[in-house]
Amino acid sequence: MLNMKAVATAFTVATLAVSPVIVTPALAQQAPVTTEVSESELDAFVVALKDVIVIEEQYGERLQQVSDEAERQNIMSEAQTEMAQAVEATPDIDINRYVEIMQLAQADPDLQAQLMAKLEQ
Repeated sequence: MLNMKAVATAFTVATLAVSPVIVTPALAQQAPVTTEVSESELDAFVVALKDVIVIEEQYGERLQQVSDEAERQNIMSEAQTEMAQAVEATPDIDINRYVEIMQLAQADPDLQAQLMAKLEQ
């Protein structure tokens, strides 16, 4: 069972980690954000988020062992790339929709509760 505080932290960390990779292309497209999230999108999001959390944990451990700032930046860049690839490899969701759902969940307590319930399953 996942710790609720850890899940909430993961939402923030995952958004911060993945967003820089896609923010510029997403803004350039100026596509309207769909506020409705289907059950299949929620399921796909949760699969992707679990992968992102695992990657964040792995790279977090590496970061703790490094003191050189340039090396830390390289590790964070690797982590961002790997997280974006993990999201893109998840069926039924792409990186833009993942970030949209992440942002919606941060602003919508009901959606966040739905996602946390699915994460605990």
